[in-house]
Amino acid sequence: MPLFKYRACDQAGKKIEGLMPASGKAELAHTLKSQGMLLVFAAPQESNVKNSKEFILWKGVSLEEKMIFIKHLTVMIKAGIPLPRAFEILSLQANSPYFKEVITSIKESIKNGKSLADSMGLFPKVFSPIFVSTVKIGELGGNLEEVLGVLANQLQKEHDIRSKVKGAMIYPSVIVFAMIIIGILVMIFVVPSLTKIFADMNVELPLSTRMIIGISNFLRNNMVITLAMLAALPTAFYFVRKNPRGRKFLHLIILHLPVIKGVSQKVNTARFARSLSSLLRSGVPIVKALEIISESLDNYFFQEAFREASKKVKKGLPLYQSISDYKNLFPPMVSQMVRIGEETGSSEQILGQLADFYEKEVDELTKNLSSIIEPVLIMIIGGAVGIFAISVIQPMYTVMDYL
Repeated sequence: MPLFKYRACDQAGKKIEGLMPASGKAELAHTLKSQGMLLVFAAPQESNVKNSKEFILWKGVSLEEKMIFIKHLTVMIKAGIPLPRAFEILSLQANSPYFKEVITSIKESIKNGKSLADSMGLFPKVFSPIFVSTVKIGELGGNLEEVLGVLANQLQKEHDIRSKVKGAMIYPSVIVFAMIIIGILVMIFVVPSLTKIFADMNVELPLSTRMIIGISNFLRNNMVITLAMLAALPTAFYFVRKNPRGRKFLHLIILHLPVIKGVSQKVNTARFARSLSSLLRSGVPIVKALEIISESLDNYFFQEAFREASKKVKKGLPLYQSISDYKNLFPPMVSQMVRIGEETGSSEQILGQLADFYEKEVDELTKNLSSIIEPVLIMIIGGAVGIFAISVIQPMYTVMDYL
């Protein structure tokens, strides 16, 4: 939402200046009028946008920065600092120019009478539904400080999980990338020399050899197209992820890949249990909590499972029964632990313990992920080298047979 710099007059004729988010000047004038002020001048606040390339190119906020933001906000509220002043300080501490603008907008929104939750809700790409709903419950219940502490803890746990998974995937990603680059270089610079030798032999080449020569010729004769295709791959992958059908297909593949399937299941289960425990502890009704969780998880099929679960729970079905139908997503232990929590009235504690268990499982799995994937990579690389070697050596044996 655009940020407007405005000048207005109150009923006593006093001039007031400030910043306020609004979809347009009409909405800004209406908001100010409802607060007893008459809009005199308004202009979009564009100076920081023009002077910051980061703001233009990157409008996201990292999980780490949000985690630090919530921790600092919790400390300031504990110290009794008013929210507008706290947000003013936090805007100075933010590294991202875009996040600075977001925090400044929230500060102005709070100063103009909106609640903290409603002000955060103006930026759904920065503050997820879990954020906004939890903060709203904290404001209504008068325990905002406690609720923010729960949010900070949840973000810390989520950050730890993501860091471990990303760290475990760096090694195999580097190996695969290096293998692709080396393969392309071999096709462009090495295979042409072998092609000349094979041409001098004047023998019929095996299918695998002809395929390698064909790929080599294509890469050498279409360098521009090859480079364009390589450059377009990340962009194509990005758009596939953004497209609902493409995203569904990718997530389906993830849930059927050995090893990766286990990581995805455990990560999403840990996030579900941690999020639901935090929301219930904050006083969010379970149906609303499940709807919020369905929007916050990454995997399409987990999102659908919790959308359906929220509908079933709304009709009176227990949560454990609602998720027990999704045996391909949740291990049997999950529904049984949820059942114990519902029957004993200790869902918050049980879900917290379930989250701890699966977070440790993810930790152990990511520690061993490299050693699990390494033999698979060796087999793939060995297979590729073997096929190449056979394709090169086989024509030479054919010539020897003729001799």
